[in-house]
Amino acid sequence: MNLRMIPRLCLAGALSLGLSALAHADTYSLANSNGGDGYIVGSAPTFQLYGADNGAPTNYTTYTTTASAAESVTFNWAYTTYDCCGSEWDPAGYVLNGVYTQLSTNSDIQGQLDTSGTKTLNLLAGDKFGFYVYSPDSILGRGELAVNMTSAAPTPEPGTLLLIGTGLLGAAGAVRRRLMA
Repeated sequence: MNLRMIPRLCLAGALSLGLSALAHADTYSLANSNGGDGYIVGSAPTFQLYGADNGAPTNYTTYTTTASAAESVTFNWAYTTYDCCGSEWDPAGYVLNGVYTQLSTNSDIQGQLDTSGTKTLNLLAGDKFGFYVYSPDSILGRGELAVNMTSAAPTPEPGTLLLIGTGLLGAAGAVRRRLMA
């Protein structure tokens, strides 16, 4: 092995690792159950999800993805209700593998208990994750969930780290043999 090739190989390896991390992006999709008219403004990682307000019964407006790699997702969220009868009529939160977890606080008065916070979730590759606004009656105003994901970094798999480590050891061994000769 030519000694001048080693820095090039190391650079190529580092670039490929960096580009794979940059290329990691999950694709989200919007869905409404039971004919609701919920919608989204913006797109992940920063967006506002609005629930239904067209009289569709028991409607879930969801914005979900399937995690392509293990990752830790941190997001800031803020909930606002435009429903005349309060947030209990349009609760919102996140969904993970079909389990809905409410983030908003229930109230009978419009805007009285608008809530916000920060949440971190650890996802595995293949986890179905996203956000929802539930509209049991879909009338008299929408619920809104504003989300800003501050980090969604892929977590390296142990097999990948082992492969990188053995490659670097092999390169170091080749350099050592060359220098000893």
